[in-house]
Amino acid sequence: MSTRIFTCESFLTTMPNIFTKRVLEKFVTMVPELKDALSRAEMKLNPRFEPPFEMLVRSIVYQQLSYRAAKTIYDRFLALVGKLTPRRTLSKSDEQLRSVGLSRQKASYIRNVALAFGRGGSLAKYNTVDAIKALSSSDIMELFVEIKGVGPWTVEMYLIFSLGRLDVLSASDLGVRKGVMKLYGLADVPTAKQVKEIAEKWHPLETVGTYLAWRATEFD
Repeated sequence: MSTRIFTCESFLTTMPNIFTKRVLEKFVTMVPELKDALSRAEMKLNPRFEPPFEMLVRSIVYQQLSYRAAKTIYDRFLALVGKLTPRRTLSKSDEQLRSVGLSRQKASYIRNVALAFGRGGSLAKYNTVDAIKALSSSDIMELFVEIKGVGPWTVEMYLIFSLGRLDVLSASDLGVRKGVMKLYGLADVPTAKQVKEIAEKWHPLETVGTYLAWRATEFD
């Protein structure tokens, strides 16, 4: 799993920093052993209100590729479909999708997402931020991972960076695992299971710990 902190290139509305003074102070009272690390880290995250279809498609394109290669393919994909919508995406053949550099598998996954969020699709009514903001993070996870090609990590990144949820733990992310090792002075990189056990104290502010772990990988 990538250690790079997920970023979005396009957005509709940028939210204020979710790591407010009050949130960080509450986290410190829950996990006082991380107070020093928290004071060293730049805790700033301004989520974007981005529809799930757009983010999930981009995430699929970027999977297992360098940033430069993925951006090139994604830019070509956008040029092919024009405005990124399920209908426009489904109007393109597999051959056309692959012509921009997508693998057969990724083209199939993108089509799956478009079918799910397109008119008549199982998730069509959830393709706006307003439609899903009342859902819990676990409910959103359960809905989105039903799409073949969309895994838990992708949904976690959407919950954190697009919706600004504070209760998201990305335990399987390699960057988080390495950061937890550093934060807690562990001899080895912990497993996802071990991270979940350590992060029980972070609830309900798991996103603070997740982001702090990413930042901790940058510490000297």
